[in-house]
Amino acid sequence: MKASEIDKVRSMYEATADSYSEMMDKEIDLPVYADLFGRLQSQIEGIPGAILDTACGSGHMLALFRARYDSQRTLIGVDLSPRMVAIAAKRLGQKASVLVGDMRLLPGIDSNSVAAVLNFFALHHLDVEGVRASMVEWFRLLAPGGHLFLATWEGSGTIDYGEASDIIALRYTSKELSEIAEDAGFIITRSVVEPVDEFPMKAIYLDCKTN
Repeated sequence: MKASEIDKVRSMYEATADSYSEMMDKEIDLPVYADLFGRLQSQIEGIPGAILDTACGSGHMLALFRARYDSQRTLIGVDLSPRMVAIAAKRLGQKASVLVGDMRLLPGIDSNSVAAVLNFFALHHLDVEGVRASMVEWFRLLAPGGHLFLATWEGSGTIDYGEASDIIALRYTSKELSEIAEDAGFIITRSVVEPVDEFPMKAIYLDCKTN
């Protein structure tokens, strides 16, 4: 089954951007984000380049990294939704670059120019061809020794949004994602499947690096 067209996904996030930002005001304090950035900070020490969030939403993750872990590293955020980008740009200020874009293809960002790529809970909006394209693009962007930190919904088939939305989104197994990442050139350094509080699904947390 194909995931919903990107224009439909963009429209959904345009309509929910403000409420999403309010939700993230609380969610950003969850341990999963502290765990992520603790790993990130230790693993990219000595690797030049920006931190790139390829589905940055309201900018909370990049703001947390800057506030608690590294105030000097260049930050780049990309999101499909112009409203999300506006919210993130206001949160992050002039020290970050926040762009409207598609994580599958980011021609405005130079090859080998980023130390880490983040993508949290966005891949479910892509079919498998889109996931492959994204992995290849992220590998292009990363500096030698750079890292990818990825989270998405685990399983197979579609995600049931109930009455909230008729968006078609897809789940992937950790084996499927690991194989796609390795085909793109990545080395898997961590793969964990864990439950997520208040959600009826588990999440995959996948860490990868370049050579």
